Amino acid sequence: MIDITLPARVEFERPSGGAQAIAEAARLLSEAKFPVILSGAGVVIGGAIPECAALAERLSAPVCNNYQHNDSFPGSHPLAVGPLGYNGSKAAMQLIAQADVVLALGTRLNPFSTLPCYGIDYWPRSAAVIQVDINADRIGLTKPVTVAICGDAKQVARQILDRLAPHAGEAQREARTALIAKTMGAWRETWAAWTMRMTTRAPIGTPRRGAAMPTGCRPARRGGDRGSPAARCHHLQRHWQQLRHRQCLSNLRTGPQIPRSRSVRPLWIRVPSIIGAKIGNPGTPVVGFAGDGAFGISMNEMSSIGREEWPGITMVIFRNYQWGAEKRNSILWYDNNFVGTELDPNLSYARVAEGCGHKGISVRTASELTAALREACDAQKRRVTTFIEVVLNQELGEPSGAMR
Repeated sequence: MIDITLPARVEFERPSGGAQAIAEAARLLSEAKFPVILSGAGVVIGGAIPECAALAERLSAPVCNNYQHNDSFPGSHPLAVGPLGYNGSKAAMQLIAQADVVLALGTRLNPFSTLPCYGIDYWPRSAAVIQVDINADRIGLTKPVTVAICGDAKQVARQILDRLAPHAGEAQREARTALIAKTMGAWRETWAAWTMRMTTRAPIGTPRRGAAMPTGCRPARRGGDRGSPAARCHHLQRHWQQLRHRQCLSNLRTGPQIPRSRSVRPLWIRVPSIIGAKIGNPGTPVVGFAGDGAFGISMNEMSSIGREEWPGITMVIFRNYQWGAEKRNSILWYDNNFVGTELDPNLSYARVAEGCGHKGISVRTASELTAALREACDAQKRRVTTFIEVVLNQELGEPSGAMR
C-alpha cells in the first residue's frame, strides 16, 4: 500500500475570441440582408442559448440547429427552423440556402450539417461564413470561413451583440420574417401529411409515425436510419420543441478527442448513455430510441440495467428487420443492390427483455405506442425498465425514397 497525491483539478478560463475578428463578424452581420444562425453543441455546452436568441431577435435571423443538437435552440421560438442535414428540416435547408451571412455559433460544422439532403444542396456557396468554435483545430475544416473566431460561444455572442450597428437586421426585415413563417408553415404541413396518412389505430408502418411523449422526458437517440427519422417524427418534433438544453442526448462523445459522428461507435453507446443520463437525473424520465440493428450491438446492457442498485429506463426499439442506414447506402450507391442487411424476423426484443427480468412490450399502432410510453415513463418511478418494440415495415423513407 502506498500513499499518493492526486493532482488538483485545473480550471481554465475559456477564450473569448479576438477583438478584430469579433468586430469584423459584427460588421458583416450588421450589413447582412439575409443572416442565418447555425446553433451547435458549443451553444449547449457554453449555456449560450439566451445570447443566441438575443442575436437572432436583433437580426430577425432564422436559427438552424446543428445536426443532432435539437436542444441547441428552443424549437418553440418563432425564429427556430429546425435541424440541418440528414433527415432534418427542409425549412432550415431552404432558408440557409438564401443566406448572405452565416453565423456558425459553437459548431465545428460537421459534414452532416452541410451535406445535401432531400436532393437539396443547401449550403450557400457565396455567403460569408463566421465560424465560432472553442477548438481552433476544428475551424475551417469543413467549409471555407470568412471570419474565424476561437472562443466560447456565450462570450463571443455577447460581444458580437454589443458591437452590432444600430441598423443591424433592418435590411429586408419584414420580408425575411414573413418568409421564415411561410417556409416553416409549409414544413409543418409536410410533417402533418407524413404523420396523418393513417389513423392512430392503423399500423405505424413507418418511423415518420409516432406517439406523444409524456411531459418532462429526456429523449436520447442514436444515429442511423431509424434514429434519425425518429428525430423528425411529427410528434417527437413537437415534443422536442419544448426541450431545454442538455435534454437531447444524441451520439455522445466518448472522449475529448473523439468527434460526434455517424460512425459505428454511436451504435453501441445508446443504452449505456441513457443509463448514465438516468443515474445523473433520477427524477427525470429518460427514453432512448434505436433501430433494431444498432440496438443488437448493445443488447447485453439489458442485463446491466437489471442490477438492483440501478434505476429504471425506457428503451424504444424500431423493429424494421434490417440495417436501414447500410441498406440505404447500398441501394443508393450500388445500383439498387444490397447484401447482409436483413435481420432475423423471428427475434423479439420484447421477449428478450422479459427474459432479462424487464417489462417487454410490442406495439403496432401509434395509440399503442402512446399508451406504452406513458406507462413506461411512469414505471420508471418504481425503478422498472421497459423495452418497447415498435413493429415497422421496411420503408427506408426520405431522403432515399427507396422501399423494399
